[in-house]
Amino acid sequence: MLAKELMEPNVISIRKETPAQEIANLMLEHHISGFPVVDRLGNVLGVVSELDLMYKEIKGDEPGIWETLLWGILDTQKVQGRMAAAKKYMGRTAGEIMTSPALTVDEMDNVNKVGRLMFEERIKRVFVTRGGSLVGVISRSAFIRLLFSDEKPKQGKKTVGSAKKADDKLNWGAMIRDSMKNKGK
Repeated sequence: MLAKELMEPNVISIRKETPAQEIANLMLEHHISGFPVVDRLGNVLGVVSELDLMYKEIKGDEPGIWETLLWGILDTQKVQGRMAAAKKYMGRTAGEIMTSPALTVDEMDNVNKVGRLMFEERIKRVFVTRGGSLVGVISRSAFIRLLFSDEKPKQGKKTVGSAKKADDKLNWGAMIRDSMKNKGK
């Protein structure tokens, strides 16, 4: 099965200029936990999730000058993380608080590849593109429907029969086992 057969094609996207308050209102209104941020051509620039909005509203602990200097010497990754958190805290628009780049897949990618990406990166959704432009979204719930329901995929191009579901379940289970083995190495 391909990503385009599992994706939800009706995606609400936002622009870099969208205010944080409007994003929060859209999340509450549509019961969606994150939106892709796109440019005028539909290219995915990033994603604003519930967590990004929380970072924006919850100021993290501020390190003292000596701690900052010590981190700069010992752990540049921690300093970069603090700087990113501070930027989100101060941000007022999607472009200022988004996580970038957003993880995307091509519409012709196999759903096993999509599932592996979502599982390994521990993300709730992945955006589907065609030629770089946004055409859909695949959420974790889409995989749950695929694995445990007789419901057809959104596109309706393929009926997920019991034999196909069994194969997908085996592939999905093997993918998870392989991923867990590789994490331990």
